[in-house]
Amino acid sequence: MRRTAFWFVIGLAVLGLSVGLVTAQSTGAEILVNRDGVNVRLFPAIGAEVLGFVEAGWRAPATGRSPDNQWIRIDFNGEEGWIGFPTINLFGDINALPVADPRSIPYGGFESPRSGLSSASGPVSGKLVDSGLRVRGGPSRAYPVLANAPRYTIFPLLGRTANNAWVQVNFEGTLGWVAIRYVQILNNASILDLPIDGIVADQAPLSEATATDYQATLRFLLDRVDLAQPSLDAIRGIWTTIALGSRSHCGPFPARPTNYNIPNPLLAAYYPTLNPIQGLFNDAMTNVRLSIDLWLEVCRAPQPDQGVVGQATVTGALEAVNLAGQQFDELRRRINELLPPALELGPDKCLFTFQGASDVLPVVPIGEIIRDTFDPSTPVVGYCFDVNAGQSMRFEFLQVSGNATPRVTVTPFDNPTAFIANGLAVTGEKYLSVGPIIITTPGRHLLIVSHEDDFLNTLLTSDFAVLISDVTGASLTGPTLFIDPNTGQPTKGVPQVNPIVTPLPGVPTPVITCPSITLTCDFLVTCEFAQACFAAGNASLDDDGDGVPCENLCTGG
Repeated sequence: MRRTAFWFVIGLAVLGLSVGLVTAQSTGAEILVNRDGVNVRLFPAIGAEVLGFVEAGWRAPATGRSPDNQWIRIDFNGEEGWIGFPTINLFGDINALPVADPRSIPYGGFESPRSGLSSASGPVSGKLVDSGLRVRGGPSRAYPVLANAPRYTIFPLLGRTANNAWVQVNFEGTLGWVAIRYVQILNNASILDLPIDGIVADQAPLSEATATDYQATLRFLLDRVDLAQPSLDAIRGIWTTIALGSRSHCGPFPARPTNYNIPNPLLAAYYPTLNPIQGLFNDAMTNVRLSIDLWLEVCRAPQPDQGVVGQATVTGALEAVNLAGQQFDELRRRINELLPPALELGPDKCLFTFQGASDVLPVVPIGEIIRDTFDPSTPVVGYCFDVNAGQSMRFEFLQVSGNATPRVTVTPFDNPTAFIANGLAVTGEKYLSVGPIIITTPGRHLLIVSHEDDFLNTLLTSDFAVLISDVTGASLTGPTLFIDPNTGQPTKGVPQVNPIVTPLPGVPTPVITCPSITLTCDFLVTCEFAQACFAAGNASLDDDGDGVPCENLCTGG
């Protein structure tokens, strides 16, 4: 029903991790270079372009860190630069620095991207007088190119870097960054009036690089490998024949496969995974072309009477063929591991994809007890369920045996980091209830159940039950899910449904009770419920402090 890979699929969603603001804001941290001749690189990787060198004693404010904490971002001569440990001493808390990587994280972070799609304009404008210019995803040549603005383009300027070396522009709806030295400021305006780090985009530049695009690209590359296989097989046969001393007829020649460069936004969004695959794919196609081109060169010149080709040529061609074959096998292995299983999903299964990884999850019915387990390799499980807008739902966890500390999280199926309910049990507690919550968006949702105790001294083991209940209109006085004292197995009770009472003249109206003091005015359907929750202690319902809760419902005071 599930695989241990699910932990990696939704680990980020469960932990609630996100990449925060990665702009050049001051954090108070500073670096000190501890040796001479240290490289400052364009992005955080060995082999990246070297922007320059710094000597021992050079100091600079630290403005960011790489995801693996091995590189620190600095401002270097108007560019973002990166210096790696252990060539520096860091003064300050590295965890206070925002996570950044121009290859894969948009400037400003995924939550507040300073590039992408925008309709914003402003009073300051600039013009490209001398040449066209690439519009990038951030203030550095390391960021992906989002658009190409031609010469004489005029665009609004919306922000600047702290060192005034780059400006944020809106080019035909694409919010990005260009180097100021190529821009003529119009109407004697000053870029100092622009906000440092610019404005937030309406939509991130990577938002179009969806999981669907990612999977489609992987399948496209896999298809291209299959299409190139006949060329590899044909040229392998030709060079094998020649190596055995036979003459081979020149023509027809195998088709020469081409390289493929993944579009920048998609490559940036999935850089750690796609970039190595792109490199391996292009190397493989290069080797196939090399072996074909060597045969073309042989055929351009008359073959010796004995049909003998130089040994060095034969050896080089066969080495290229064999290497391409190994690369084809490795490409197929890597890509197939990344693609979701190609199977027909029944009505009781759903295919969940998050950040490029996929798993098949069960679709569970409302009101039925689900039995499952945790172990050291599987500390997270997930379930799909379908609900309608307006339903009030409750989610219960009951540990039959074991040592798990459960967390229960509910999210929309298509947006697993947008939590709509989240609860964590106290260590040692066997029961956890989350809700009631009122569903605002109909359709498929995701229930994530995880173990959350990082200080567990023994191996994780847990046999548990989960219950999703529709409690619309019900009065909840205790657990619905409990252990049957006779059987020792999980069982469920039935929530008490409040009767619908029609007021009669002279008969007192029944007392209205608050369904949950966590509800906001958007979820309370009548003034009576709002007053009951306000009286129960939910002061947030009276945002103006006049004693009248939810004035959208209680308009009469």
